[in-house]
Amino acid sequence: MYYIITYFLVEMPRWKFAASGRVHSGTQKPTGLWCIFATAQGRQVSDNLLAFLDCLQNAGYNVMLINNGSLIGELTGKFLPYCHSVIERPRGGRDFGGYKWGTKALCDLERRNGQVTQVIYCNDSIFVRPSTLALLLSRLRQMSDDYIGITDTFDQSYHVQSWFFVASGALFHRPEFQQFWRSYVPLSYRRHCIKNGEVGISRYLSKHGIHPNPLYTQTMILDLIFEGTLAQAVDRLLLGLSPGDYRELTAAMQQIAFAQSPDGTAGSFLRRDILEQIGMSNTMNTANLILIRYTAFPFLKKDLVYRGDYLFSQIQDAIAEWVGEDAAYLTEIFAYFRSRGTLQRQYSPSAILARMGLL
Repeated sequence: MYYIITYFLVEMPRWKFAASGRVHSGTQKPTGLWCIFATAQGRQVSDNLLAFLDCLQNAGYNVMLINNGSLIGELTGKFLPYCHSVIERPRGGRDFGGYKWGTKALCDLERRNGQVTQVIYCNDSIFVRPSTLALLLSRLRQMSDDYIGITDTFDQSYHVQSWFFVASGALFHRPEFQQFWRSYVPLSYRRHCIKNGEVGISRYLSKHGIHPNPLYTQTMILDLIFEGTLAQAVDRLLLGLSPGDYRELTAAMQQIAFAQSPDGTAGSFLRRDILEQIGMSNTMNTANLILIRYTAFPFLKKDLVYRGDYLFSQIQDAIAEWVGEDAAYLTEIFAYFRSRGTLQRQYSPSAILARMGLL
């Protein structure tokens, strides 16, 4: 109720009053490739965020950086070299509020002098590994699918996870797609953004016959875990599972790991257990470290430790071997996880609500 009242009394009037936001213009690339990048920028700019923007720019994407609230002048100057435009929008609505604002801004721009062949929607809730992000962006440029996701999940309801997804120009221009964004109400309540934004857009598009192509599926993750011997699979699970998942699976893993089954039955039973664990949970929360350790997966969620899903030492162990340009961001990434801390074993009302995903 608080968020609904806040939206109608405070946030919605601000959105209507500041119809176009405050726009800082950069340079447009004639590629037809666009990125609507939702941020909630504080007083300091993350070097890893700039690396993220640099990768997008080098791949030919015109980045429209949509900030939730005002920016200090010097920060705008740091972002503009990597962006087509930096837009300060009224505060509220979280990342889907930024996506909604950016979609309208891109539509208005296209009517004047733009061309849209592909649009990335992403936000600043992730760290990136630049070397593998460049490979992913090159791959995306070659894809013609209307709706591309990085990971998908059946948590709550089937959907593509919204911290990074891609729409083709054809989908962007479809009336159904534009209608979703026009009708979306950008409340600042986190569960609203998930249910009506992240889950909502996948469900809405599916009803209109538009289905996603996820690049890292749960089946692929299972195949990755069980590539090789059973001992190697157990080792990957021990290194990559969150403490909660480990506690649920530890008895099965111990029993199967020491079982004698030359016919491979033990591995089949363990695969079945992992299939259920991944299938009933948030894919990124369960498999992020497995993906980033054993594939060219370029994303690391920032809240893995904060919400009590993982131990800091697991993050450290998973990315400590980065080299070259990637290694340059390790100090910042480790400092972020240390400073933000964890809600694990904190029992204040706000900590409990945050662990539940309500804040």
